[in-house]
Amino acid sequence: MKLDTILVQLTEHLPWVWTFFLVFTRFTMLLLIVPGIGMGVQGLRIRIPACMAFAGLACYAMETPQSIPSDLPVLLAMVTAEAFLGLVIGMIPLLAVSGAQMAGQLASTTMGLNAGNLIDPTLGTPVSELSRIYGSLLTILFLYLGGHYTVIALASSTTGVLAPGEILTQPFSAELIGQASSKIFEAGVMISAPVLVALLLTNFVMGIISKAVPTINLFIVSFPLTVGIGLILTALALPEVMIYCHGLLAWVDQILMGIG
Repeated sequence: MKLDTILVQLTEHLPWVWTFFLVFTRFTMLLLIVPGIGMGVQGLRIRIPACMAFAGLACYAMETPQSIPSDLPVLLAMVTAEAFLGLVIGMIPLLAVSGAQMAGQLASTTMGLNAGNLIDPTLGTPVSELSRIYGSLLTILFLYLGGHYTVIALASSTTGVLAPGEILTQPFSAELIGQASSKIFEAGVMISAPVLVALLLTNFVMGIISKAVPTINLFIVSFPLTVGIGLILTALALPEVMIYCHGLLAWVDQILMGIG
């Protein structure tokens, strides 16, 4: 097919081209940050074909396209709203993963493992190995439970609130983002609680020993003791941690369904 024929076809179907661009913008922002299949701009060029495929399938399922606004401010607002919606859908499960990473950071700080921080390639910031393990486990659980299917299906919605260009006409409150953000701190405390409580008791006992037997060099004893106890309790608490993470991802799924 010649180039001029393609241009004529696109000109005749401008509403569909505009609708495709809106949905493509939404999926691009979604696959930029969603855990497991997104996370960063490094592989964005590889994910662009997937965004185009998702947008094309979503448009194929629509009955009528979104009309092109006549005002430039409205046009820009629609594109911005679609990008924001894609970020919100991907940010909610990302916040759950960030909560698990925060738990690992809290436990590592208490154990004294911060000296071994490495650069996390997904975040570009130094994090502890325990934080990376927790984050990777929650990401794997998110993919295993089909969370990526949920966010892709939600972003592909062509009716109701999530129809392309319709988000501007709906009351979308920042309360949802605030509620999801609070889960970072709750998940961080709940996941790291066994290690934090155990090491608090360990430090309390070592403080008593230092007063009773001043000749003991606690600096030499405390470091391997706290690290050993922390790692052992981390391994023992891992099954319960995964059960809590399962409930956390169920809450994420509930929030995502509430958006649509």
